Amino acid sequence: MTEPGPSCGDPIRVLLVEDHAGFRVVVRALLESDERLIVVDDVGSAGEALSHPLLEHVDVALVDIGLPGTSGIEAAKRLRLLHDGLRVLIMSGSGFDRAADDALAAGADAYLEKGALHQDLIEAIVAAGERGRAPAREA
Repeated sequence: MTEPGPSCGDPIRVLLVEDHAGFRVVVRALLESDERLIVVDDVGSAGEALSHPLLEHVDVALVDIGLPGTSGIEAAKRLRLLHDGLRVLIMSGSGFDRAADDALAAGADAYLEKGALHQDLIEAIVAAGERGRAPAREA
């Protein structure tokens, strides 16, 4: 028997994947300021995300495109293969360009600029998390 997914009233569980520690701290604090979100963990590489012991309990992975080693685009592909219900949002500091098309083709649910307004980032995560949840069943 599989464990049921989160209901619509539960906070959205986020895994933050960003190699710049200072930026990771800032983004984590931002996300944790919103009661609709819980940051399960923050990690600095795709490898850490792909092998994370709580990955199956994550609703949304917020992934930097420019990770060392395995790129955020490749990480998006692999994360979706490991966890079918996971929503993946790719962040980039370079704006919307060819990389955005590549990220979306790799299975990312959205491509966000790191300079986006704070509320835009939170709303994108909430929207992705809600899309990944099954509608509540009536008893």
